[in-house]
Amino acid sequence: MRMSLMLLACALPLTACSTPPKSSTDPAVVDPVPHVADGGTMKCNPDVLEQFNGKVANEATVKQAVAKSGAKNARVVKPGMAVTMDFREDRLTINVNEKNEIERIGCN
Repeated sequence: MRMSLMLLACALPLTACSTPPKSSTDPAVVDPVPHVADGGTMKCNPDVLEQFNGKVANEATVKQAVAKSGAKNARVVKPGMAVTMDFREDRLTINVNEKNEIERIGCN
């Protein structure tokens, strides 16, 4: 009897700290794809990006690439850097070499 009461006393605080998984109707769950005023989504346009290959990926160049492509944001990937493999149609991915020169630039 004492053992079962002791187990119950240990288990109750643990269940109080757990949280239930969020449902898709939970207002705290945010849609990761941004929406624009006309009801669509912001998408990156890869057709305008070729002009950035070979340029140094400084802050001004990255901002210009984001603006011209229509992307919402960008990430600069350096050699050996780990990145997520998720696809985001509103993101610009800029791969650079050791000299911080753009080797590959694309929408994802």
